[in-house]
Amino acid sequence: MLMTYIAVMLSLYVLLRSFIELLYVLIYGEFPQKKGLIRQIERLNHVEASAKKRSGVLSRWLQLGSSSDSKTLDYLLITVSGVLLYLFGLLLFQNQFFAILSGLMGIFVPRTLKKNRQEKLRQIMILQFREAILSIASSLKAGASLQVALLRCQQDLAKQLGHKKERPMLDELEKLNRDIQFGVSLEEALQKFRDAINQEDVTQFVDAALITKSRGGNLAEVIQNTTMMITDKITVQQEIMVATAQKRMEAKMLTFMPLGIVLVIMVLNPGYMEPMYDSWVGSSLMFLAALMLIANYFLGRAITKINI
Repeated sequence: MLMTYIAVMLSLYVLLRSFIELLYVLIYGEFPQKKGLIRQIERLNHVEASAKKRSGVLSRWLQLGSSSDSKTLDYLLITVSGVLLYLFGLLLFQNQFFAILSGLMGIFVPRTLKKNRQEKLRQIMILQFREAILSIASSLKAGASLQVALLRCQQDLAKQLGHKKERPMLDELEKLNRDIQFGVSLEEALQKFRDAINQEDVTQFVDAALITKSRGGNLAEVIQNTTMMITDKITVQQEIMVATAQKRMEAKMLTFMPLGIVLVIMVLNPGYMEPMYDSWVGSSLMFLAALMLIANYFLGRAITKINI
């Protein structure tokens, strides 16, 4: 019992220190230069080799964890989530061994958050790209050149997305048009644009434009047909996401509802759960049930994620 109290106090101390550091980051936008947890982590970061940077706005956003600050933030997230999961495991399993195993799961929290962030940014990019190619196809159909169509597309997106915080397609278009104004050829600028975003739909669109332009085909007609195919594909993807939204919500409810029920029972009728904690068998079964709930969450996400 004494070891449990000591472990809880140490966990609360680490959680408080980590929370203070995270609060400092949210307020000032940088890490405090002082001794303590951050300083020790920064020493570890100086030893590691820096990752090669990728070009492009979307690529930089998706390349999370390459800078020292991002790695430091990862360590803080691991610390905070690890302590919280340890305390939750101690409350749920009432066993030090399974509580420590629960805390170790905090290692996977930053990676999971990054994947969710990447998926969100990709969806934003796809929706903005659909608006961009519709604008380009409309300008080409009206008789404008591809270079003029790109400028008009930038202006149209600026009106639609100027107030939004996340606008990766507009930022890339601004960079594309700026390169053309500085003397970069249209073909080279489009290739840089394609490589920076590194999305299948963008690659298909740019390749169609480059091939048609180099072989002297009807650029407006080819872009119009390519735009129709890409927009139809994106529309179907959005319809699938809407259709599977209910199933994703059900998977989340099936994951977290049993944990909520157990916690309510422990509060209202503590004696009801005592047989589960009298031996290692009960605690092991509780931990196994928690693992099955976690597996249910990820399995539900994998089933409802349909790619075209």
